Amino acid sequence: MSIEYLMIVIVFDMDGTLIAESSWELLHEYFQADAKKVRENRQLYFSGRIDYETWMEKDIQLWDSPTMGDIREGLSHYTIEPFAKEVVAQLKAKGAIPCIVSSGIDILAHLVGKTLGIELKLVFANTFTVFDGNVKGICNVEPYKKDTIVRKLSQLLSVPLQEFAAVGDAAPDVSLFRAVSLKLAYNPKDHIIAEAADYVLGDLRELLTHCF
Repeated sequence: MSIEYLMIVIVFDMDGTLIAESSWELLHEYFQADAKKVRENRQLYFSGRIDYETWMEKDIQLWDSPTMGDIREGLSHYTIEPFAKEVVAQLKAKGAIPCIVSSGIDILAHLVGKTLGIELKLVFANTFTVFDGNVKGICNVEPYKKDTIVRKLSQLLSVPLQEFAAVGDAAPDVSLFRAVSLKLAYNPKDHIIAEAADYVLGDLRELLTHCF
């Protein structure tokens, strides 16, 4: 499969795709959350017994009186994936538009976007806010409904979905694939994302070969 459009939008997942870590794993490690309860909350969500915003709330409750300053510090220790900066720079040089659609945390997504040179308005993730002195999570990007954001991007950029590609690493990113023409799995974490992809990438630089 080849894409021959003059302009293409590349939508990246963040956790495990542009960075090595997960937003939530970084925070659980920073706040030394109970690993057993972290797993229990995860299972509640993936078994369909709670929605994503409830999962966010239950995970936040595992931290000891977090402040937004603590959260920013905990999220600051991330690792950009090899060649991500080079690939984003080359995409932009070729006229492509890189975006981030993540079910991670927007504080980190904005840091990553700034590091990689991705416009803030093209970075979508979930939000933390403070209500009555307590940190609350707001779900903007549900893991299995990322295609909703991609469709909004298509309208925002006035670019048809046929000119979109998506890069993800895990099963929820199949929702990114639902809306785009070119589907790329980067170092896939499971067979679901690998089987849904047009191509499997072991190196982000391979993206350039498939998009142009």
